[in-house]
Amino acid sequence: MKLSALGLSTLLLSLLSTPLNAATQEDQLAREHARAAAIAAAKSQGKAATVTMEEPTRSYFDWGAVVHPNGEVLSVRNDSVAAEMELQAGDRLLQVDDIDFSGAGLDTIVSHLQGLEHDSTFNVTVARDTQTLTLGGRVKATVIPGWRLEVDVAQAQVDKTDDGSCGRVSVFVTPPEARDLFPAYFVKIDDDNVLRRRSIYKLDPGVHVIELHELITDPWVRRSSSMSNAKQLEIDVKADTTYYIAAKFNRNKRLSTVREEYWEPVVWREVEQKCEGD
Repeated sequence: MKLSALGLSTLLLSLLSTPLNAATQEDQLAREHARAAAIAAAKSQGKAATVTMEEPTRSYFDWGAVVHPNGEVLSVRNDSVAAEMELQAGDRLLQVDDIDFSGAGLDTIVSHLQGLEHDSTFNVTVARDTQTLTLGGRVKATVIPGWRLEVDVAQAQVDKTDDGSCGRVSVFVTPPEARDLFPAYFVKIDDDNVLRRRSIYKLDPGVHVIELHELITDPWVRRSSSMSNAKQLEIDVKADTTYYIAAKFNRNKRLSTVREEYWEPVVWREVEQKCEGD
């Protein structure tokens, strides 16, 4: 059976309304892809400054009903606006507000519903058995927050290889704070000073010593003013592998200034990823 555009939209909007904190990894991956796309676009157009990509805040109204192109309601999702209106499977859609279904068609109805603003009211007229019913509803829009990604093309990964196979170390992706993981930044790689603003380095396969500073934001951290908080992490880099590095916060030692035991650099994620290009 062929589902209507409204049915497909309902499925899509259900997916989009998933809580954002349940998709943290997907969000991080999307940020990486957006960053790579921005750099690629800048290079292809000969730009060498900052590239900005952004998506405005959007809202979607998920009515909660799947409708056949002939107007028949095929299903109604529990706890949806359609369910609150007491719409039922088997109802036949006749009219939405002042739009007649037989004259306008389903696409126009879908467009109208999707354009309704949050907390506005609307009416749906349906045929049920021998009755004609008008059902009232109130829009509950799902807001998708906007985002802005500004990429300094100069921050593209730094190549420290001998033009052979390689792996990567990265502090670009924000680690999950819920696991007591915080951002860090590179200080040295194999005793070579590096720029803080560079977040990804390509390295030859083999053992490398990475020195990092922590960027822990917990207000209870007590840092010693007489000590450097840079620490070393040794990584046996494999070819075509990216190692994501973070500062692991040892919460039970947050007040200790002895050897700055409140944190340590860790690889929190390891991903097989072809290592090539800039």
